[in-house]
Amino acid sequence: MNPVDLELVKLKRKWHQVIKSNPDKPMLIALGEKHETDLFDGFIKSRLSEDYDGEDIFLLHYQEFNGMNSFGQGLWEEWKEYYEMLEKSQENIPEWEITGSDQHFKTDAYKAFYPLLDLKNKFPAIKDSQIFLYIAPVRISDIDELSLWIKDWCSLCEKSGIKEIKLVWAEHHTYKTLPENLSAYRFRVEVDIHQLMQNTAAHTNRKKNSADTDFQQQILIASNHLSKGRFREAEFALGKAVKLAREQNNKQAVISAYFMLTQTYVADRKKEKAEDTFRKIFEEVEPGSPLEIQMYMNYGSYCLGNSKKAKAEKAFEKAAETALKIAEHAMAIECYRIIGTLNDTVLTRDKMIRYFEKCLEIAKLMNPAARESSSLKFVASMLFIKYEGDTEKMTALDHEMTNYFGKDWKVSVEKPKYD
Repeated sequence: MNPVDLELVKLKRKWHQVIKSNPDKPMLIALGEKHETDLFDGFIKSRLSEDYDGEDIFLLHYQEFNGMNSFGQGLWEEWKEYYEMLEKSQENIPEWEITGSDQHFKTDAYKAFYPLLDLKNKFPAIKDSQIFLYIAPVRISDIDELSLWIKDWCSLCEKSGIKEIKLVWAEHHTYKTLPENLSAYRFRVEVDIHQLMQNTAAHTNRKKNSADTDFQQQILIASNHLSKGRFREAEFALGKAVKLAREQNNKQAVISAYFMLTQTYVADRKKEKAEDTFRKIFEEVEPGSPLEIQMYMNYGSYCLGNSKKAKAEKAFEKAAETALKIAEHAMAIECYRIIGTLNDTVLTRDKMIRYFEKCLEIAKLMNPAARESSSLKFVASMLFIKYEGDTEKMTALDHEMTNYFGKDWKVSVEKPKYD
C-alpha cells in the first residue's frame, strides 16, 4: 500500500467515526490545511470508483454557486439528466419529479432536498443507505446567500426527521468560508505532510533502491525533524545527505544539503557553525554559476538577519558582479536593489541613488519580458521619489520607464527603515 493510500485508509476510519458519532447532524464539515482538505476531496471522489463496495451514496458537485434561488434547481437538473439516461436503459423505473412545497423558504434548497427524499422512498435498494451530498463550488457569487441556502437545507433535514441525508463541505480550518452553523458538525482532517513525504520517499526507495532516492529521503527526514524543532536529528540526516551526494559526485546536491544545514544551525542559534557551513558552500560551488549567485544572496540575507550590514553588502555586491558576468541581469538588479535599499538613510542617500542608477543601466541590456519580471519598477519608483526637486532627472526617468512599461509604470513603495 502506498503512503497516500495509507492516509486514505486513516481518513476512512475517521469518516466512519464521525458518521457514527453524529447521526443527528444534517451537515458535516471537514476542516484542515489545504493539503488536508485536498486529501479529503480525494477521499470523497474515491467513493465513486468501481472499487467502492459500500452501500452509501455520494453525490459530488463542483458547479458554481450563482445564487440561493437557483443552486438547488441546478443540482436537481443535473441529477434528472442522469436519471433520464437510466430510464432509457432500464425498465420499470419509478417516475422522479421535483416536488413542490406549500411552505415558504428563503432559498431553493428544497428543490434538491425533496427529490433526494423521494428517491429514498421509491427505491427499496437504497432505503437503508445514507446519501451524502458533497458540494464544493468552484466559484461562490455570494457567501451570505450560500450560508442561507445551507441553513435552509439543514432545517429541512431536521424538520423532516431524516438522518440519512447529509450535506458535506470542506474548508480551511483557520480561514473559514462559512459562518458558524449549529446544525453542522465540524471535524479536523489531520495529515502530517512531512511524515507523508518521508513515507513516500521510503516507499519509492524500496522500489528503486537508488542513491538519488536515498538522498531525497534524508532531505525529507531532515525537513520533518527541522519542522518539529529536532535540530540534532536534522543535522544527522543532512550529514548523511552530504555523504550520499558526494558518493554520486553531485555537487549541486552537496550544496543543497549544506544550505539546508545552515538553516538548521540558524534555527538552533549556532551562528559559528552556520558561518563555517557557508564557507564550505563557497568552496564547493562552481564559480560564475547561477548557483553561486544564489548562495551569495542567501549568505547576504543570513548576514542581514544577524545585523551584519557590511558583510551583507559585500555578499550582494559579489552576487551582482557574478550575475553581470553571466548575463543574469534580473538577479544583478535585485542585488543592487537590496544594497540601495539598505542605504536609504539621510547619510547614505547618494549611495542608494548610485546603486539604483546601476539598475537603470542594466535594464538597457534586458529584453522586455526580463525587465517586466524584474524589480525595476520598484527601483524606478523609489528613484522618482528621491529625484524630487530635480525636474530634469524626474522627466528623463519617467520617459524611460514609460517606454518600457507604459504610462502606469509606477508602483506603490513603502520606504523601509534601517538603523
